[in-house]
Amino acid sequence: MRWVLMLAVLGLVALPGTLANENPWTTHAHAPLAESDAEGLLEVYAPSSLDEEPPRRSNSVQWTWWSWSEETGSSWPDDDAQYRASTQDISQEVSSANSVVDWHEKSERAYLEISGEVKVVSAEDGARMVAFEFELTPMENLSDQTILYVVLTEDSAFDRHQRQLDNLVREMRPEVGFSLKGNNSTSFRSMIPADHLEAAGVDLSEYPTGWSYTVAVFGGGAEDETSDDLIWMAHGRLPSPAQHITSSQAWTPLLLTAITAVIAGSIVMAIRQREKAIPQLQARWKESAPTDVHVTLIAGTHPFRVTSWSAMPPWRFKGRPPNVHLDAGETRGLDIQFKEDQTADCHLDVAINIDDFGGWNQRLWLRADSRAPTNDDQNLVE
Repeated sequence: MRWVLMLAVLGLVALPGTLANENPWTTHAHAPLAESDAEGLLEVYAPSSLDEEPPRRSNSVQWTWWSWSEETGSSWPDDDAQYRASTQDISQEVSSANSVVDWHEKSERAYLEISGEVKVVSAEDGARMVAFEFELTPMENLSDQTILYVVLTEDSAFDRHQRQLDNLVREMRPEVGFSLKGNNSTSFRSMIPADHLEAAGVDLSEYPTGWSYTVAVFGGGAEDETSDDLIWMAHGRLPSPAQHITSSQAWTPLLLTAITAVIAGSIVMAIRQREKAIPQLQARWKESAPTDVHVTLIAGTHPFRVTSWSAMPPWRFKGRPPNVHLDAGETRGLDIQFKEDQTADCHLDVAINIDDFGGWNQRLWLRADSRAPTNDDQNLVE
């Protein structure tokens, strides 16, 4: 009787893996599409010199386009920027020192409804991709010019020459494969494949955080074939692999009764281990320079690495801070320089990846008025 029970248990464990083989994708993270309540979309075509502070607009989604990689030797992609500028009849000159701005106010008219998910997935080769699952229903007949764009942006991007741009468009994909007839729903998938991401300088395995997505629909009603209004938009952070999903999760209810006690003990232990593994990050202004910050990194019980740095405007880095790696228990200090002194408080966002625990974000807040000569304890923040 005992061996029969053992075979039954082994069969339950093996069955989820067998069924999982029917799904060609491994899902690392997912989230529902977040419809944006922003007033509109601001497209900024940055000048080649980057001498000008890129314009900003409150309560808006921003795309920053870069068109000058061939002229400047930058590692940023520029083909989508040149394509977008041509479709919008925007003229750019490499010698110009000014940004070109294109503002799209979101229509208040309800042309369509869209629901769905955004996912980070991989195939058998392990290369990660971004998949969008859509359910799209026009509320009325739409014009033949209606088009949906899927856009991936980097929150704070640096190229090989340490140029910096926020909200840089890394990849854009147009979609027209949906019904334009009123009350006729279409379900479809839009993929940003791994080779496109690689060509755009995006590695979601090594750097899973620091990315955002936008879904923007331009067009209008069937009565106006020339309309190119922004009629729907979703925007949000690309989901992080911390939301990892496995095929065995679907079978958890079947085994829950037998392993409740084990799970409860494991959760308590995992929480304690996580608290010990999370590193401490501390920052203080340097007395020698008003635009310099000294950051102290103290690793917990697990090694970790910094995957990206970003500063809330108006603060801008002077050179990209290093993405350092620390072993367990190691302490290291580094200096971060900013281009110009500002009167606003400085907020530093640090994306880290802890071995065995995945991606985390920490924010360091330095008060602008704490730069007066005081002792180090008064300047230290966590």
